[in-house]
Amino acid sequence: MVRLLKIIILTFSISCILSFSIFATPVLTGLEVVINVKRCNLRSAPDTSKKNIITVLSQNDKATLLDISSVKERLWYKVKTLKNIGWVSASLTILDEKSIDFILSDLIYKRALIDLKKYYPAKYFNLYQAVKKYYSEKEFDSLFLDLKEIKPEGKYLEKLVFSASPLSIKKQNKQHKDWVPILVNEASIKKGKIFYEENKQYFEYAEKETGVATSDIIAILNWESRLGKYKGEYNVFKIFINQYFHIDEIEFELFQTGHYKDDGAMERTAALKRIKKIKKRALNNLTQLLIQAKTKGFNPKTVKGSWAGAIGIPQFMSTSMKFAADGDNDGNIDLNSIPDAILSVATYLKRHKYKERGREYAFKRYNSNDMYVRGVNLYSEKFFNLISKNGITLDPVTTSKRNADCF
Repeated sequence: MVRLLKIIILTFSISCILSFSIFATPVLTGLEVVINVKRCNLRSAPDTSKKNIITVLSQNDKATLLDISSVKERLWYKVKTLKNIGWVSASLTILDEKSIDFILSDLIYKRALIDLKKYYPAKYFNLYQAVKKYYSEKEFDSLFLDLKEIKPEGKYLEKLVFSASPLSIKKQNKQHKDWVPILVNEASIKKGKIFYEENKQYFEYAEKETGVATSDIIAILNWESRLGKYKGEYNVFKIFINQYFHIDEIEFELFQTGHYKDDGAMERTAALKRIKKIKKRALNNLTQLLIQAKTKGFNPKTVKGSWAGAIGIPQFMSTSMKFAADGDNDGNIDLNSIPDAILSVATYLKRHKYKERGREYAFKRYNSNDMYVRGVNLYSEKFFNLISKNGITLDPVTTSKRNADCF
């Protein structure tokens, strides 16, 4: 009888172990983590009771990650140290994010199903913490149920691979042109004049409200989207989801398949720092997109933009949407609307010290690229001169500044 009981217990234990192996998050198992804080408690269970403390871990102690659990809005990591196995409380600053050795067969992008909460629990938790004041857990989870909205595929996968590639910077530099003669020429200035005449009342309103010159507003709209002609066709929600959650795996496959050996490829150390910045930027933009969607009442999944996630006629990133403004007083803000785009650009420039530090300073806050600033300045000057020749007086307050800024 005792022997039979032992066999039953052993069989049950093996079943539990196998069950854990099946349901444990495979991409996390074996990940090395490093303690960043001075002291933290290793506990026998994922709760803050003083009775379950096994030992105290110190800064720079290393451990192997076994599992992750979310308990009462706190993330817990089950880790194995040299002497103990236990749970570490989940302030995410405790653990250093390391590159995960992904299984090659899982990559670009062969998973039939993607469960962001399961495969990327730390990232998922991080994003929810950033928006939880605005979304219930149920609302948040519902955002990621449709595979088409979160899986990198088609043109989205193509752009993600381009972003992650160690050759990306070289390719972008090769594609780089002097866009000034392309965007600032006789034809573009004439189109600007027509655009101004069609929307004169909105430019006058924006200039009156913000003090930003009409010629500067239209110069930026010309450069960003050619006065609304090119607004982008990508779902920016999916762009940021892909960059934040999936770019590590894409980079790893590029590493595994030898792309770092190509001529002009970045060193992997530098490339990984760049990937980290892309993820951070994507997290910030995704967070702001979700918050703005909730507070202003639009569906974040319907917002279209460029392959980099820039939105609408003024090509705002999500983190700049706080400067978006209602240019026609219809009670809605739509960056694909010309009146709203005009006032939004003016508001952005005003809030970035247009009057206090000058036009060029504000242009650099919009885009720090020297060619961009040169091109916007030049278009503004040429447009101002064309309008003046036609007997239309623009921006008398800033004329002296404008003349001082001429090339």
